[in-house]
Amino acid sequence: MTVIHANDSTTSFLSLLYEQREDVLAHMTEKDTNAAVRRAIRGDDTIMMLGHGNEYGLFSVPDSSGRYERLLVDGSHVQFLRGKTCIGIWCYANVFAERYGLHGLFSGMIISDLQEASDNHIVTTQDEIDEEMVKFTLRLRDCIEHYGLKETPARMRDLDDVKSELSTFNYNNLYYLE
Repeated sequence: MTVIHANDSTTSFLSLLYEQREDVLAHMTEKDTNAAVRRAIRGDDTIMMLGHGNEYGLFSVPDSSGRYERLLVDGSHVQFLRGKTCIGIWCYANVFAERYGLHGLFSGMIISDLQEASDNHIVTTQDEIDEEMVKFTLRLRDCIEHYGLKETPARMRDLDDVKSELSTFNYNNLYYLE
């Protein structure tokens, strides 16, 4: 598996999806060039893309003013992602995947910070976000490993034991695309 995950402190919990996995062949970060990311994608059958993003792709880290100016994965990578098994966990990864006909497990909007909660009218606290995102990520890893990508969205909805506004929102925003 090739992992593409920027070193962003607000999504560092997502490293729980791939840490200590023996099948990780490459780990690409914001330090890697677009050409290096393309080469890594070409060389593997399973691509895990994690972090912040939008319908246009997966962001790198923000600049000093907090803006995301570089995409680690965007439309120029799609030709290399087609035919691969993809796992895309970033906001609106499902829209990106649907636009380009990609196959795998993708998230919609996932709330991982207070600004995202406010933007989506979800009442929560930073403590709840921190706690729930770790649980969400560990459960997601378990589902991927034990149930496969196709069964993961339904299984994750079943695992929401809190049923808060935050957890319900996040657990219901996973999609398997064939």
